Amino acid sequence: MAATACRLHWCCREETDMTKYLIHGKTSGDFAAAMLNKPQNRLEILQPFFDSFGITVHEFVFTSGIEFNFVSVLSADNDDSIEAMVNIVYSTGNFSNIAWSRAYDAETYKEVFEHGHERMGAYVSSMQVAGID
Repeated sequence: MAATACRLHWCCREETDMTKYLIHGKTSGDFAAAMLNKPQNRLEILQPFFDSFGITVHEFVFTSGIEFNFVSVLSADNDDSIEAMVNIVYSTGNFSNIAWSRAYDAETYKEVFEHGHERMGAYVSSMQVAGID
């Protein structure tokens, strides 16, 4: 079996191996009014915007959810690009809420826990310091 390179740390990833992110949100009444007034393919319209951040869109879907009705899976070089993009989108009023989180594939998530496992002995809880534990 071939060895797998660490993908957890930015310094270990290949130049082309971008981090994946999950975006989810709830569109606003203003968004619905604009779409009813002039239906449009939002991905086609937003593609140049994503390109300006170096963001790759893997999925861009609207759902019938109550808490959120939009989900997207994106790749980018860094968290700053995603945070800036989400803040711009939120500022337009098209979303009543929108959030992002880092997305991990199964192997990378395993590496996250291996990373923690190697260091968990160094953690000292507040209960231990207080002498309660």
